[in-house]
This record gives sequence, C-alpha cells and structure tokens, in this order.
Amino acid sequence: MFAYLIISIMLSVILIFSSFFTRKVLHPYETGMNWLFTSSLLFICSNIIDLNQKWIEVSHAQLPFWILTLNRLFIIPGLTLWLLFLYSSKNFRPIFKVLSTSFWFVLMVELQFYHDSIGLIHFRQWTIYFSILEWFIIWLLSFAYWTFFRLLLRKEAV
Repeated sequence: MFAYLIISIMLSVILIFSSFFTRKVLHPYETGMNWLFTSSLLFICSNIIDLNQKWIEVSHAQLPFWILTLNRLFIIPGLTLWLLFLYSSKNFRPIFKVLSTSFWFVLMVELQFYHDSIGLIHFRQWTIYFSILEWFIIWLLSFAYWTFFRLLLRKEAV
C-alpha cells in the first residue's frame, strides 16, 4: 500500500504540473475554479456516501486516508480538468471526446472498485450502478459548472 501512496503522490505532481499546459485553451481562472469545484464536490459526495449513508466504509488507518485524500484533491480533479480541456479544444473530433468521456467513467468506477479490492474502502450497500450514478452526477455537475463559468468569462470578455 505504501507503493500505491508513492504512485499517487507522483501522479498528483504530474497532474498539477501538466495543468499549466491547459492554458492554451482554458483560462487560468477557469482551470483553478474547475479544479476547486471538482475537489469540493468530491469531498461533499464522499461525506454524504461515507459518513451519512454509511454505504462505503473507509479504513481509519493513516495510509488509506492520505491515498484517498490525494485522489480527491489532485488526481480526480486533474483528470476531470483534462477532460474539460478536451471538450473545449477544437483540435479533437467529437468521437474522440465521447471516447475520452467513456474512458473517464470507466477509470473512475474501476478506481473505486480497486480501492475496495486493496482494502482502502469497503462497500456496504453499494453496487456498480450506484458508482456509475455517482460519477455521472459528478461529471454532470462539473460539466455544467464549466459551461456556466465559461459563459461568464465570455460575457465579461476576459
């Protein structure tokens, strides 16, 4: 599990530094706000699912805490930011954007089930359908926020 923590740290650093390359298409305010919105949305959803509903039981050791925190603060928002970058770029065909979105969904669901298999979390009353619904809601809210924020930036001519 320590190796997974090291991999999570390295992936977090890579995603943070790679977010600077999104400036060609995304405004820096847009990048920061999307990152913050996605990470806060992940923490809100995890609090509802983990603490309130108790559908997912989280391990109370320190190592799983840091791994899940890195995932919620850096890895998943970074991957979501790159997905929004693909949406806003005119260089990619629509089929590539659809395939990237499908790959993002599969990756998020598989990441959650991988965490269950290595013991970071334990599913109580959770199925794959709930996981797909959770990630669809997170994607939909992130996409809607990105669209609304982009319209506001255009309106303000920033």
